Amino acid sequence: MDLLKALILASEKAANIARVCRKHEHLFDLLVQRKTKKEANPRFIDDFKTLADVLIQEMVKHDIGSQFQELSSHIKGEENNVFRNQLGQEICVEVMPSQQETSNLLEKVLNGDRIAAELLAAEVHKEIELAEINTTIPQQDFCIDLTELGVWIDPIDCTAEYIHGGSGKCDRKIHLDGLKCVTVLIGVFNRASGVPVMGVINRPFLDEVDYQYSQQCIWGVSVENFNTNSGVNMTERQNIVCVSSSEDIGIKEKLELNGFHLVEASGAGYKILAVILGLADAYLLSKGTTFKWDTCAPQAILKSLGGDIVSFKENIECQEKMITYSIGEADCNTNGIIAFRRRDVLEDITHILKT
Repeated sequence: MDLLKALILASEKAANIARVCRKHEHLFDLLVQRKTKKEANPRFIDDFKTLADVLIQEMVKHDIGSQFQELSSHIKGEENNVFRNQLGQEICVEVMPSQQETSNLLEKVLNGDRIAAELLAAEVHKEIELAEINTTIPQQDFCIDLTELGVWIDPIDCTAEYIHGGSGKCDRKIHLDGLKCVTVLIGVFNRASGVPVMGVINRPFLDEVDYQYSQQCIWGVSVENFNTNSGVNMTERQNIVCVSSSEDIGIKEKLELNGFHLVEASGAGYKILAVILGLADAYLLSKGTTFKWDTCAPQAILKSLGGDIVSFKENIECQEKMITYSIGEADCNTNGIIAFRRRDVLEDITHILKT
């Protein structure tokens, strides 16, 4: 229970950092840095690393690692924490013991911008209360062995939309692009089994109208015979599948010919969240372009709802294999994924695509 609360608090602090970075335009202009070819996701021509990404990742590592020493060496994120400022200096971004020390470090990254550094450092060291967050907490306590766990962080999923901004378009209550596709993902898995057991998704850029469709912070726990979540509603089947714009046209045609409506939305985390919320029945990706940090948190939530994320290739070959995790293994979900809440949806998709 304590770990879940800490993850929820860290996710809200992460959301606050993301919001502050976008709120101050002069600061945001300084934060964007093009990724190297080695770091870039091949799906995008322009993939960016921002200081917000790195700072959020290091804040989560610091806050969770400090509170739970058993986890401190088993927390991994998407980003390299080395940032290059406009003078060409490479600086290792980390959370320092005091707010002033963190501010001094960030000032170097921000080319001497003291005001911006102090603003960010204040958010990193700010104390957050659960009452400030639009979510629930479990009614029933549960126990989990911290010595068996590892953590995957995606500090800002859907970075391109975070950079470009805007309210975006919508199809059947699913956001196609814009800031509402941006998520913070923190997932916990069992290092021995590789199974995800706890996940938190925070959406920094929701407005009050959107709360009728979802909470600001969604979480789920799935351990042994115990499942609980933040009160995600059960919904009727929609016959909607989320896909990426790059998905194979033959796969799209088969699904559409068999009665599925396809929605091309941004962000792997957000597309799986659409499945969690019951806005879509599944998210399908046949290519190996999602990563462990994309899927760990939402998979744990899906499992708490009776769903899961499985390998696309193995499943179509009738060898169902759930996505698993290890700090030491390859970061990519090489054989694609199918995320689902209802098993009958998975069975229908499998039957359609293997024929």
